Amino acid sequence: MNYIQRAVAQAPIRALMAITGFALLGLMGCATPAPDRSTHAAPAAGTQEALQIRPFSSGKLVNGTGGWSNGALHPTKPATRYRLVEQDGTYVLEAHADSSVSGLMHPIRLDPQRKPLIEWRWRVDATLEGADIGERHADDSPARIVLSFDGDPSALSLKEQMFAERVKLITGQDMPYATLMYVWDNQRAPETVTPNAHTSRVRKIVVQSGSDGVRSWKVYRRDIVADFTRAFGEPPGKLIAVGVMTDSDNTKQKARCLYGDIRLLERSQ
Repeated sequence: MNYIQRAVAQAPIRALMAITGFALLGLMGCATPAPDRSTHAAPAAGTQEALQIRPFSSGKLVNGTGGWSNGALHPTKPATRYRLVEQDGTYVLEAHADSSVSGLMHPIRLDPQRKPLIEWRWRVDATLEGADIGERHADDSPARIVLSFDGDPSALSLKEQMFAERVKLITGQDMPYATLMYVWDNQRAPETVTPNAHTSRVRKIVVQSGSDGVRSWKVYRRDIVADFTRAFGEPPGKLIAVGVMTDSDNTKQKARCLYGDIRLLERSQ
């Protein structure tokens, strides 16, 4: 075991697991995928599947070797349930959390400068009382879009390299270089950028706040390049995964969210 491995082995595992799920959402697969609903195989870079996100409205979460898969975010907590449901004549993704935490991920390999815009819609039944994405013991949200990015890990501080090494020792997976989330929060004003309590490589941008807009569809279009640069102070590397997550494990409540299709667009669209 080298110096970094020995040092990070002393890091609290509980703190590690609090962040591992967020950062690895784009890399973790489902242990027992259901037929037509999950896949382990990521599409090869440069293929058509690597450049597009499988739409929920298609009625299937997978297509060949590409598509959405479960991300088991915590080894001791129940997972949020995800399924496709019909609403208003089209399929959407239903997320139902009950003191639980997990997400769905979709691998991708794309220079965000090519398609810098992300567009999606969601609908939440209610906010989570007491939730606050800035507090480690209350960091729950009924709705999140999660983006994972590649980068040069040698450019990170020694502290961040040690943390990433610890994550790999525990999980066997490499952390993404950076993770950006779009979040519905109770407390913080829209456009607030909130860092994670355990690592600077995860940042959250509030796109909806409080109870205004619950039980109705909300549509968003964001500039990934501009948002990443504002959050991290540098331009993004390749986008390697897109995910959704509804979680209520900290506040021990129930949450339900419907997610519509997620699209990556050129500026001219």
